Amino acid sequence: MVMMTVSLANASTVWTGPNFTYVQPSPGAADVLVAGVVSLARGDNMPLYNLAAGETFYNGTTSPTDTTWAFGSIADYQTLTYTNFATIRAGHTGPGGVFGAYIKNKPMVVHIVSQDIYLALEFTAWADFHVSGSGFTYIRSTPGAVTPPTPSVTITNLASGATFAAPANIGIKANATVSSGTVTNVAFFANGNLLGSAQAAPFNFTANNLSAGSYALSAVATAAGVSGTSAVVNVTAVVPVTISNSPPKITNGTFSFDYTANPGLSYVVMKSSNLVNWVPVLTNIPGSSPAHFTDPFAPGGTLYYRVGRLPNP
Repeated sequence: MVMMTVSLANASTVWTGPNFTYVQPSPGAADVLVAGVVSLARGDNMPLYNLAAGETFYNGTTSPTDTTWAFGSIADYQTLTYTNFATIRAGHTGPGGVFGAYIKNKPMVVHIVSQDIYLALEFTAWADFHVSGSGFTYIRSTPGAVTPPTPSVTITNLASGATFAAPANIGIKANATVSSGTVTNVAFFANGNLLGSAQAAPFNFTANNLSAGSYALSAVATAAGVSGTSAVVNVTAVVPVTISNSPPKITNGTFSFDYTANPGLSYVVMKSSNLVNWVPVLTNIPGSSPAHFTDPFAPGGTLYYRVGRLPNP
């Protein structure tokens, strides 16, 4: 008697798809489990053999080749002890359908060795071994439905908390990938409402004329009908305040003034000695309003300062 325990060092494939009932229509007909690898057949007065492997009859030892068998549930496939079909048949042959009675209505697991595939199988009919033209019927599992991989998508050019001046034209760039196949669409959303989409890389879109308010931006990438959603990026559009400066002061050799601003927007402070040529002194994003500006005071000349709000990025 040959018995074996299967090593599961590598990932196995377990068929858990819908059950399929096979009824052998005539001697020699085969159920194709894996095309070109395993096709289970039975001839006149024969047990099973593997037609796909070149077998044309049951040889009494290794048939059906490339398969091992065990009684038990597919849920326990990792712990079952597998053997060949001849060993299962041994001691249960003889007239009156002894072997058929032995295997009928008993859950089994079949291991397709070369493919490392496990499937559930249960015989429901096995005609008398000594009746010419006898056949078999079984119920077996099928490959589970293959779910395409979920694409990954990330908004790459915007940081949560960014602030824009309204009405805002906000460019959104997304990086979208999938482990196999191709991303065919990236849709862009604000507060759950569709803004637009891009069907090919680079996946970019510009949301135009956004009014003042808060926007939760997201991107949804689709590949082979499966979608993945990016993390949300929260941005704000604000009505720009009118820039006004406080009276300047000179204290301990430092020139300073305050100016009104929208926290989160970008501003530039420039200075000039002639009101023609202006030099940027400071570019900043104020955290509060008014914003405070200082510059070393240089006696002996006249300097002019002005503040401007920079365009949205």
